[in-house]
Amino acid sequence: MTMTDEEILVAFGVDLAYAPHLATVIASVVANAPGARFRFMVIHDGLPDEEQAKIAAAAPGQAFQWCRIGDSRVLGFVTRDYISRATYYRFAIPGFAPAGARRAIYLDSDLVVLGDLRELWQADLGGAPVGAVHDGGISAADFAAKWDLEPADLGYLNAGVLVLDLEEIRARGLFDTALGLLGERWDDFPWGDQDALNLLLWGQWARLDARWNVQRRMLVHLGSAPSFTTPERLRARGTPKIVHYTEAFKPWLPDAWHPLAGLYFRYLKHTPYWPSVNAAAGTTRGKRLRHALRTSLTLAQLKGFL
Repeated sequence: MTMTDEEILVAFGVDLAYAPHLATVIASVVANAPGARFRFMVIHDGLPDEEQAKIAAAAPGQAFQWCRIGDSRVLGFVTRDYISRATYYRFAIPGFAPAGARRAIYLDSDLVVLGDLRELWQADLGGAPVGAVHDGGISAADFAAKWDLEPADLGYLNAGVLVLDLEEIRARGLFDTALGLLGERWDDFPWGDQDALNLLLWGQWARLDARWNVQRRMLVHLGSAPSFTTPERLRARGTPKIVHYTEAFKPWLPDAWHPLAGLYFRYLKHTPYWPSVNAAAGTTRGKRLRHALRTSLTLAQLKGFL
């Protein structure tokens, strides 16, 4: 399978539970990049055909590549309470990528895209194998101390949004090395593949504009919970380009609060999953209106209008 020159390769790793949210991500991608041509590469462990059809319905006319993972190393990992096994499927991207693909964008399935991914596709990585945004909830200083690394301010990357130089990753054997580390030292990596990538890429990843991965702790500070990016800093930079619903506060869960939850429902509406997700979350019209109002106010603050 080959790509056309104008296609943008966007990759995901997903299981059945996240099918509705993947469809929402894809709906947000195409809504904010009119005229763009995407190839959505979905790496999965057995999505039924009917679910694949429902996901594809969120992006009529776009190309989809369905890749069933068979790597025993990846399938052997267990799901932790806070990390699904599907997160490790991103390591299969270089192997599944179409012939001629030199770059890929990887996205988690718990986010919405507000910017035009053509801009992210052109990001200058400066020779680095990976472009990313720092993690707003994990201390880079603590990670550096644990692994005896040179301290780096905001030096711990969040792996939910990645720009991947596939040629450089293959040349370094980066993902194979990460899989080996996880297999050998599972208990040393509480954040799984993200920890492994940070250890291997410490000081060697390209920093993207933080607006491409706005995480919950960049917007909300809760008591003693650490945060390594302030809302004021984000307001100075403007509107988010990707809102990442990190931690347990997913907008599709009953009573899980997030200041930008309204964006999720805005794009969910353009998928076949709108009735089932709202029913499972107990989301009434009144709740959705409150989500929308809070989202509008938060976005106005981030733009500096309030």
